[in-house]
Amino acid sequence: MEKEIIKTPTLARAYAPYSPGCIVKKFGSLIFISGVVPNDVDGNIVCKGDIAGQVRQVLHNLRVTVEAAGATFDDVIKLTTFVTANAMKDYVGSAACEEYLTSFPTPCESLVGVASLANEGQLIEVEGIFGI
Repeated sequence: MEKEIIKTPTLARAYAPYSPGCIVKKFGSLIFISGVVPNDVDGNIVCKGDIAGQVRQVLHNLRVTVEAAGATFDDVIKLTTFVTANAMKDYVGSAACEEYLTSFPTPCESLVGVASLANEGQLIEVEGIFGI
């Protein structure tokens, strides 16, 4: 996949390491990843109440899913992150947020605060579009 990050010198700098957009010039296939949650292999939510721990589990689960599709984090086009309102203050600007976003090469990313997610105890969910 050939991708070009859109440069926007007249826009304010983003608060986190993501890009305002990208132009995908060439690709063979698009991979759409459904919402990835912080569950272990048995389906249990990990690190209840700990956004950093849940970010690490989501990254692991996302990596496994993306690799099963034949891609890597380098192939990211767009991420959408949902964080519960009660965890948002601990997420934004945190090491967990940095760890999550710096795992990707300047993705296009949207962060959405939500009242709750599908399962009680779940603080974060991430979906993505990748190209190979």
